[in-house]
Amino acid sequence: MRATSMVGTLTCLLLAAGCSSPAHQDGNAAPAGSPEPTTSAATTGTPTPSTPPSSPPSSPSSPSSARPASDPTRPASLVLGPDGIGSLKLGMTRQQATGTGLLRTFTNNAGGCAPAHLRAAPTGDEVVLLSPTLGIATIDAYAGIRTPEGARIGMSSAEMLRIYPTWKAADGDATNGRGTAKTPGNSKAVYRIETKNGKVISLTLQYANQDCYE
Repeated sequence: MRATSMVGTLTCLLLAAGCSSPAHQDGNAAPAGSPEPTTSAATTGTPTPSTPPSSPPSSPSSPSSARPASDPTRPASLVLGPDGIGSLKLGMTRQQATGTGLLRTFTNNAGGCAPAHLRAAPTGDEVVLLSPTLGIATIDAYAGIRTPEGARIGMSSAEMLRIYPTWKAADGDATNGRGTAKTPGNSKAVYRIETKNGKVISLTLQYANQDCYE
């Protein structure tokens, strides 16, 4: 009985050892529980370029930057000679003077000088005289017009004399009188300047040998 019991015990031990041995695995097989390998899909086709940000709309031109159309009837410089005012010059023919656009229609004066008015003159009294022999012979200034030296209607006769010490009275004196001054830059012209109560009341550029009045 004792021998039989020992044999049974050995048999059970051998069977237990066999059951616990791991099963043989093929070398090509993946270990159990390993994840399947994944393949990245290739992107086909031409990539779409990114759209650049749209440019901001251009702002409209500022009204202040727009230049007003020039007025051909008003000399931009507002300066009287030594040769004239704007495009109107001493010595021009009737056709040339009319073509400047600065004058109203000439009034025919039989046997003498033909007068015309400056369009821009505020009163319309300022006159340009056309001599039959000299062409444009005289050009009157109006308030706001200056000579290059700064003489103007409304200034004091003392100021005028400081600017034109060559002013010489034809009648009266510097306080109340009429005379002429040399025109810097034009030896053929003079400024005819008239004063009243110590103020300049008229200013004219004219040929020194004009033949339209005294």
